[in-house]
Amino acid sequence: MLDINKDKEFNLIKIFGSKKVDNWKKKFSILNDKSILAWIRDKIDKYTDEGKKAENFTISAYLNGLSQYCKHNKVENPSELLKEELDNRNLRVKNYLQFLLTYKKEKSDYLEALGFRSGKRPSNVTIRNNIQAKIKSFYSNRGVPITYNLKSVKQGANINEITLTKDIIKKLQSKLESANYRLICKFESQTGLRINDVVVEMTNGKYVIEKYQEHYFIRNFKTQKENVVINFLFFTKELAEMVQSVNAIDDLTKLDLTKLFLTRKNTRINKADYLRRLKEIIKALGIEGNIKTHGLRKYYNSKLAKNRKLLDDDRILTHWEGREAPYTDQIYSRHIKDIDFYYTEWKKMEEFICIDCIVYDKTNVEVLEHKEKIVKLNNQIDILLKNKIETTEKLERLMGLEKKILDMDKNFDKFIKILGTKQKEIDGYKESMLVITELLIENKDNLTDKQIKKLQEQNKKIQKLAK
Repeated sequence: MLDINKDKEFNLIKIFGSKKVDNWKKKFSILNDKSILAWIRDKIDKYTDEGKKAENFTISAYLNGLSQYCKHNKVENPSELLKEELDNRNLRVKNYLQFLLTYKKEKSDYLEALGFRSGKRPSNVTIRNNIQAKIKSFYSNRGVPITYNLKSVKQGANINEITLTKDIIKKLQSKLESANYRLICKFESQTGLRINDVVVEMTNGKYVIEKYQEHYFIRNFKTQKENVVINFLFFTKELAEMVQSVNAIDDLTKLDLTKLFLTRKNTRINKADYLRRLKEIIKALGIEGNIKTHGLRKYYNSKLAKNRKLLDDDRILTHWEGREAPYTDQIYSRHIKDIDFYYTEWKKMEEFICIDCIVYDKTNVEVLEHKEKIVKLNNQIDILLKNKIETTEKLERLMGLEKKILDMDKNFDKFIKILGTKQKEIDGYKESMLVITELLIENKDNLTDKQIKKLQEQNKKIQKLAK
């Protein structure tokens, strides 16, 4: 018989790293059980068979549900549960689920000891759909299925879920103190991506940002849940502006996406903390209901569906939503691979998707009118300010000229005084010259040559002074 090659050891450390595995072993003692390891291995194998990366598998979601079940039943090694008869297995699972459903306290130390966050009782939907599925998955995988079935909630499961509108999303954004939280919120509402696609897939180092005409985009973005490739994941202008602002960069084609959503300690933002903050804000705003990050994706999808009539081919919506298109619709693949067609169709939706922009529809006529009035008033103010500045400059120039004229008047008076004094001196010199000339003429015969020469020299000196 041909031997079957099996991995001798399922090595979680190679997939998730020693730090994570050590933390899980401290938190979930059941991880040391061989049956648990085999169950997790098969789950990861199924996950990777769908084309997904093993390191993205949320192992803690499975371990947490089963760990709580084992703690309640005081079982240290889950393998022991597999040895029970079918009736006993069914009864044990039934008792646990009914215990949670009928638990009267909304919060208790016992629930916290089991591993429920803050000791809060899980919702009926979570008990019926999530917790039951995790427990039954373990039994089924190990070859001893559970036949008992607590009816899951397929309709009305999110009866209390808040329908996120533009107004609510704006309020959320304004209350989110963390720039990273605001950016995640913006990405979800503007691209319709799931939280894992935004925080995990986008930052894994496979993608770069490109630009086509007026918008940035990511080429061939692969969603984690449905493994669908979105050919061109375009960014709305308001999303691009926030990415630029948060990362202090103008050209997004130069942005390293692996640097997105990092804390001060250089670790990735915790999705649970982000959701918890959203819930706190909703409560503080006094809005009734339960918020989920998926609600932002629903907002995006609802805007697309509501305005699908504007599209030339509305089958492209399935692609934008990151869902696998029906086989019969895949014939239009040439459309979604043509970036020009793709971009033209997508631009029709941008104004409806955006949160902070003004949508040009009847509901915003009054807002637009006020906006136009504000613009006109601002223009008028600018003109008045400009005129005021020009007038002020003219006045300053006139005042400068006036000062110069006053200074000139003062200097002119001084000049006249000085000129008067000089004129008297000149007149004196002229008078002296006349006297000397007369002496020379009258006494020419009586003067010696030496005396005449001396008088002539004095006359020349006086002439120089007069000049």
